[in-house]
Amino acid sequence: MMSEFIWSQFHFLRPQLLWLLIPAALALYFWLNARSQKDGWQQSCDPELLQAMQINSAAKGTRWRWLYWPITLILILALAGPAARQITVPMVKNQSALVVALDVSKSMLSDDLKPSRLQRAKFKIQDLLEKRQDGQTALVVYSGDAFVVTPLTDDTATIVSLLGVLEPSIMPASGTNTIAALDKADELLQQAGVSQGQILLVTDGIDMFKTQDRLQAISDSGTTIHVLAVGTAEGAPIPTNQGFLKDLRGQIVIPQVDYNSLQQAARIGQGRFSVLDNTINEDNLYETNPNRDDNQSKDNESGSENFIDDGPLLALLLIPMLALLYRRGMLMVVCVGFMLNSQHSYALSWDDLWLNKDQQAYRQLETAPEKAFQQAQSTALKAAAAYKKQDFKTATSLYPKTGDSLADYYNRGNALAQAGDLAAALDSYNQALTFDPEDEDTLYNKNIVEQALQQQQEQEQQQQEQQEQQNQESQDSQDNQQQEQQNQESSEQEQQEQQQQAQKDQQAEADQEQEQQAEEQEQQTEQQEQEQQEQQEQQESIELTPEEKALDAEEKQAMEQWLRRIKDDPGGLMRRKFLYQYHRRNQDGESYDNQTTEDW
Repeated sequence: MMSEFIWSQFHFLRPQLLWLLIPAALALYFWLNARSQKDGWQQSCDPELLQAMQINSAAKGTRWRWLYWPITLILILALAGPAARQITVPMVKNQSALVVALDVSKSMLSDDLKPSRLQRAKFKIQDLLEKRQDGQTALVVYSGDAFVVTPLTDDTATIVSLLGVLEPSIMPASGTNTIAALDKADELLQQAGVSQGQILLVTDGIDMFKTQDRLQAISDSGTTIHVLAVGTAEGAPIPTNQGFLKDLRGQIVIPQVDYNSLQQAARIGQGRFSVLDNTINEDNLYETNPNRDDNQSKDNESGSENFIDDGPLLALLLIPMLALLYRRGMLMVVCVGFMLNSQHSYALSWDDLWLNKDQQAYRQLETAPEKAFQQAQSTALKAAAAYKKQDFKTATSLYPKTGDSLADYYNRGNALAQAGDLAAALDSYNQALTFDPEDEDTLYNKNIVEQALQQQQEQEQQQQEQQEQQNQESQDSQDNQQQEQQNQESSEQEQQEQQQQAQKDQQAEADQEQEQQAEEQEQQTEQQEQEQQEQQEQQESIELTPEEKALDAEEKQAMEQWLRRIKDDPGGLMRRKFLYQYHRRNQDGESYDNQTTEDW
């Protein structure tokens, strides 16, 4: 790949070698002066003999002695590494962002799609996430209001693990508020700094009369809105624990899918319209509209610039000069001079004739990053190869901690972020912004890292609030137990006093009724003996079958298991989170912009 010369940025990669010009000039000066005084014949023969032999002095016969000066100069300049061309080193760039907005209203429980519309929509989203190789994805759920399940992230496995608990029961408000879902999705894209993101609405209905203006506004801002229609046009009842859901007039609600409205919404959003029904569905649900400019794909082709060592090109000028000054000894000295700056010799290949190690490594960077890492001599190129082969710790150690350009800090910040050191990555991005405060790529990645740190802090805060709530509930429970224990002790004390008084009364009457009780006791004893004898005879006459005995044991075991059973609610935490957010947004008790539709 040829690169243009940028003479305004000309510099030397190894400027310290330029100091060799001073000792080289002095050594060459004294050496040439010594050779000019006496040549080999003058040192070996008498002047009279030389005159008789008619041999001219070599000092006068050498015409090209002045070439030693440019040869020495060019040699040292070539070793210093002149650089005026640049090559591109790939960096982490912006990728497409997709926000999936899932409708979890009661109408999604209709079973015209088996087992239900909502369950089939979850299966489809799971397939979509498994096939989505790159880019960031977020998940928003909505009914009467919209809530963020996961922000924009590369970890699709986390999103898939949370799909199972998404049910209408965890939502604090009923209805289908599409405007709230669009606002929440657009807010996530704006926070991530994505200029042209994508939103996928997974729903069975949109009220176009209320939602059309908001769809148009988001589409005009550069965001593509796709629609996945879930359900059939015939519809089906909504099952509940008491039968089917009914409206205020007592009629069974049968939500039908209006394909025309959903298709109109996708057309306004300049996105793709798909249908999830009982037939074979399409896999590509969020294909970018070809009418839009895909700036994000262009960003992936850019990268940081590294300078090329053009010393070998400059050294080519030595060939004609050495041809004029051909001496076997001098040629050996020049070859040794080149060898002083070379590495260990290896078997020569065709690429070695025309490309240096860094240029060969750059060609291997995309297809064979491991080989490029071994060939690269430049630290920046070796770090880029380590990043390409996902060895982020090595890339972090290779990128300089104190760089001289925005690209140094930017690349190091990317490697730190991928390695999981978000705080250090944020510091590196801040250092990069000191060179160019308006660099879009740095600001984009910095925003992502800040969101990740904020998400960690929010999770820690939620865990702390949950722990405090559990501690408070535990303290309240202990207080209630203490109060019940005090009440019980007081009740027992009153009962003891009443028993003592009753005993006194009974003792007073005991003497009078003693004889009467003795007679009655004898009669009761005889009667009890007779009843026990009759019961024993009945038990002996009735024998339980083995099946009845086994059934009785199974009922007893089932009863014990039922009493020990503890209710399992995996969506409880998410339900409390949504309820807390809902009350914070709607402190006046009104729904979100009064845009919700029917209760289902």
